Amino acid sequence: MESVIVTIVFACCATAHFVGMCVMAMLARHHVQYLSLAWIMAIFSVILSVVAVYGEAVAVGRPGILNPYMMLMLVVGAYLQSIYSLGIVMPGFLQWSRMWKYATPIFLLTACYILAMFPAERLANVYSMAELFQNIFSLDLILRCIALLMGGYYILNIVFLPYRMARKTVFPMSLVAYLVVLVLSVIFYLYTALNYTPMLLCIFLVLFTIVNFFWISYSIETLLVKIPHPDISMGSEGGGQVLPELVDNVVNEQRQVDFNEMNLQRYLRVQNWMQTNKKIWTDNGFTRDKLCEETGINRQLMLQCLRSQGHNNIHEYIATYRIREFMRMIVAGEATTVADCYMVGFAAPKTARSCFERIEGENLDTFIASRSKSKSADTDKVL
Repeated sequence: MESVIVTIVFACCATAHFVGMCVMAMLARHHVQYLSLAWIMAIFSVILSVVAVYGEAVAVGRPGILNPYMMLMLVVGAYLQSIYSLGIVMPGFLQWSRMWKYATPIFLLTACYILAMFPAERLANVYSMAELFQNIFSLDLILRCIALLMGGYYILNIVFLPYRMARKTVFPMSLVAYLVVLVLSVIFYLYTALNYTPMLLCIFLVLFTIVNFFWISYSIETLLVKIPHPDISMGSEGGGQVLPELVDNVVNEQRQVDFNEMNLQRYLRVQNWMQTNKKIWTDNGFTRDKLCEETGINRQLMLQCLRSQGHNNIHEYIATYRIREFMRMIVAGEATTVADCYMVGFAAPKTARSCFERIEGENLDTFIASRSKSKSADTDKVL
C-alpha cells in the first residue's frame, strides 16, 4: 500500500512540475525573465518522474540517517530554488555562464562522492545517533555534513549575495514570505532525513511542490495586475465619457514612472557599489562586464540606468570614477605624473589624457603642472 502511495505522490508532483514548466515556457516566449523558472520546473519534473519509477524501492528502503543521496538532493534543490529568487532582487543576474559557475560546488561535491564510493565499495549506513557519532570522522559522514552546509549556503545566499554586491537592496515581501516557507520546508526535510519514513517523504514532497509553485503563482498574478482594465464608467448626464486616448495616456505615464523608478534604484545600487569597492575598479582588469557581474545587473539594464542619469555609456561611467580618484591623488600629492594613472586603473597615459579632457574639459598635463606650481608656491611661503 505504501509503495502505491509513494508512486502516486511522486507521479502527481512530477505532473504538477511539468504543468508549471509548460506555463512558464509560454510566458518565457514573451518575457525572458521566466525562462529560468521554466528550466527549474523541467529539471524537478524529470527527477521526480525518475524516482516515481522506483516508488516501491523508496517505500521499502531503509536509507538511514542523513542518507548521502538525500543530502545531494538537498543541495541540488536548494540551488535550483535559490536561482529565480536571486533574479527578483538582482535583475540580469540569471546568466548561463554565471549559473554554471555558481553550481561548481555541487559538481565538486558529486565528484568527491563518486571517488569516495569506489574505495569503500559502499556508503556507510547509519541507523542511530550512536552510530552517527561513532562514524562522524569518516569520509562519508564528512561529505554528508558538507552537503548539509552547502544546502544552507545556497539558501542564505538569497539574502547575503545581493547585500554583498549592493548593500542597499530592497527585498519585496513576496521574497521574504518565500524565504520563510523555504526554510521551514528544509527543516522538515532534515527531520525526514533523520527519522525517515515513506509518509514523511510524501508529505515533504507535497510541501516542496507548493513552495516551487509560489513563484509561478506570483508571476501569473503580477502579469494579471499589469493588464490594463477597461473603463466601465456610465458617463455623466451630458453624455461625457472618458476618452480611450486619456486612459492610454494615464497608463503610459504610470509605466514611465515605474520605469524611471526602477532605473533610479539600479543606479543607486551601482553608485553604492562603486563607492564601497574602490580597490576593485581601480584595477586595470576591471571592465564593464565585471561591473555588471558584481552588481547583478545585465548590460542592457546597466546602460539604461546610467543613461537615465546623464552618462553616455558604461565605459564613461567607470572612467569618471577613475578620473575623480586620480584628481584626488594629484591634489593630495599621491600622484605626481601622468604615468601614475595606472594606480586608478588606466592602462596607458594616452587613455588617461583623452578621458580627462573629455570628462573635465581640460588638459591633464596642465592640471598636474598647475597643482605642482601651487604646491611649490605654498612651500616658498612657508620658507
